[in-house]
Amino acid sequence: MKKLLIFCVAALSAVVAVAQNVSPTVNWPYMYPDFVEGEVEKMGGQFEKGRYNIHLNVGALHYLNNGTIKEHPTVGIKSMTIGDDVYRNVGGKMFKVLAQAEGGFVVLETLANFTGIISRDGAYGGAVANRDKTFSHQENNGSFNGYLITDKYEDLLAIKDDSDKVPVTKKVYIVIDNLLIFANKSNVINMTGIDKKAFSAFLKANDIKWKEPEDLVKIIDFIKANK
Repeated sequence: MKKLLIFCVAALSAVVAVAQNVSPTVNWPYMYPDFVEGEVEKMGGQFEKGRYNIHLNVGALHYLNNGTIKEHPTVGIKSMTIGDDVYRNVGGKMFKVLAQAEGGFVVLETLANFTGIISRDGAYGGAVANRDKTFSHQENNGSFNGYLITDKYEDLLAIKDDSDKVPVTKKVYIVIDNLLIFANKSNVINMTGIDKKAFSAFLKANDIKWKEPEDLVKIIDFIKANK
């Protein structure tokens, strides 16, 4: 188990570097600059390979099917890899794994702020008609494909940089028993079953830093051992 934890922490610098370079645009609302080879692991143990990307408005999983962008149902998905990155399905959304332990894992949520663009009085410029067209809902084999101007991959790729960049927000969570908990002291110490005095002593004794995923893994281990 220790070897697994050390590997996850050692790989963290590369994972964070990838996250810092996320640059979605109005026409390309994705985590990665292109669709990337990956593999989905389903709850029943089946595996499915393809080219995937994460839509940053809804945290949805998109994939390519004969040149068309489709949305993959998250029901039944356990985890997946995209390139060198690992994701877990928590509550129907795909979260990037930063570190993991036997009792849970630390995940990163990256979302793009499309609110101002979708709004008619948004701050991103452009003609109202163009904004309405870009963010009109589209049905994709019965599944919403997430405000895409077109679901044709080659067409979308060609225009992805011909639009404004969209700001992103990032939040780190710990996941225990499929429960998503925002990674700060206030949220964790108020969890049901936490001995606040013992937890505070643990934080002090281990000099826990809330922005360090390897320290958040220690918190997961403490919670699992004391609940």
